Amino acid sequence: MILNISLDRNDIKLTLKDGRKVLDVLAWNDEYTLSEQLLPNIDKLLQKNKISKKQIEKVTTKITKTSGVTSARIVQTIAKAWNLGSRF
Repeated sequence: MILNISLDRNDIKLTLKDGRKVLDVLAWNDEYTLSEQLLPNIDKLLQKNKISKKQIEKVTTKITKTSGVTSARIVQTIAKAWNLGSRF
């Protein structure tokens, strides 16, 4: 399974995929609390679909050029940490 995090300005979208099939999407608009909301919303999406964190093989990102630098770094850091942690 793949978790994609899309960031377009203040619009955040989490997409859970099994191969090419989209299982679920969680989207919200957030300007100042992305760092506080991202991980809880990932947990919410996984729990809703009864998927464990270990089943997520890879986290990918899609960040537009209009997104803020800090928000982009938060999303990239979460994805890199998740992908690094899934190897062990």
